[in-house]
Amino acid sequence: MIKKWKQLILAASFAILWSLLPVQAVQAEQLKLSGSTLREWNNGTQVDTHMDKNGSIQIQTSTEGLKKGYYSAYIYELRNRDWSSYGALTFSIRNESEQTLPFNVVITRADQSSLTVADNRNVIVVPKATKEATLVHPTAGLIKLKPGFVGQIRIPFSSLMAQDKAKTAGLVKLGKITGWGITTTTTENAKLNLRVGNIKPVSRKQAAAENELTTLQITGEERMVKPEAGESIAQYEVHSSSSKGIPKTSFQLDSPVQGASITPDGLLTLQTAVQPKSLTIRALVNGKWNLTYTVMMDQSTAMNVQEKDGTKRAIPSPDQVTKVVNPTDPLMEPWMEWLIRIILSAAGILTLAAYGFWRKGKNTARAQKRRSRREQRRARRPFSM
Repeated sequence: MIKKWKQLILAASFAILWSLLPVQAVQAEQLKLSGSTLREWNNGTQVDTHMDKNGSIQIQTSTEGLKKGYYSAYIYELRNRDWSSYGALTFSIRNESEQTLPFNVVITRADQSSLTVADNRNVIVVPKATKEATLVHPTAGLIKLKPGFVGQIRIPFSSLMAQDKAKTAGLVKLGKITGWGITTTTTENAKLNLRVGNIKPVSRKQAAAENELTTLQITGEERMVKPEAGESIAQYEVHSSSSKGIPKTSFQLDSPVQGASITPDGLLTLQTAVQPKSLTIRALVNGKWNLTYTVMMDQSTAMNVQEKDGTKRAIPSPDQVTKVVNPTDPLMEPWMEWLIRIILSAAGILTLAAYGFWRKGKNTARAQKRRSRREQRRARRPFSM
């Protein structure tokens, strides 16, 4: 019995000591890359890559002097890995180019099928300067970063699809892979310069929340007409195919625009003062994630339609309106208005007086005698027609 109590006390002591030790969060381990496992492919693009001692990869591409067309470069690591327990891939990237950086991520599975980010799925872009996580989806298969961008890219694996098979987006599973890399596509006479590093796969548990965000999209009018008069309005919403439904969302303009406003629930209003050709709507999801949506603004064409006689339907500006009278004309003076009223009133009174005299004259004795004579003549001719 005493021995059993000693065992319990010893176990409790170990438990107390363990609870006092600092607990460290599990961090994703950075991939250790080797220059010997790096490969490249291109269809005419000149590619130059090298790796520094920290494991960052410097990539430079050029299509100068090439014929008109599109050119791609694929820089990848050829190495067998098991990513079955991971849910996302993160890496830091610096766009040192003088132009927008168009890129995508390609992962090759052991069965030689390739996975890439689908156009209708989001990745997470976190600029180092603002730390604001923005959900961005590729356009024509390419994620685009502005010149000078420095920050982190997170690729949730639910954003991946089998290459050229859009219907597989969100349905593919990673297991054993033979390689992964970054692909860029540009036109002729273009130069790219980028640095990629701090590459880490993230566990499924840690990436669970991010994988729920890949289908979030802002829906609404892509183009609006600038109003000639009154207002133009459109409603915008955030939709998701996630089983967790629509998260809490608040809308705002990405930057102030004169003549434009949007309510927190997504009602965009344009007034006649709006001038830009486009504006960007920003939706803040759950107070943390940002979604953006660009709205193009067109000039009204309906008001420029002409009638058969050539008259335009457009509302003229004040300086285009023909002046009927001059504001300094005597006819516009208040005293002239009263004078016209008095003259019209006097004319009306005189007319009524003349009519009264005429009616009175018809009822005189002489008039009555004439009427009596006419009645007697009619009585003498009973058969006259």
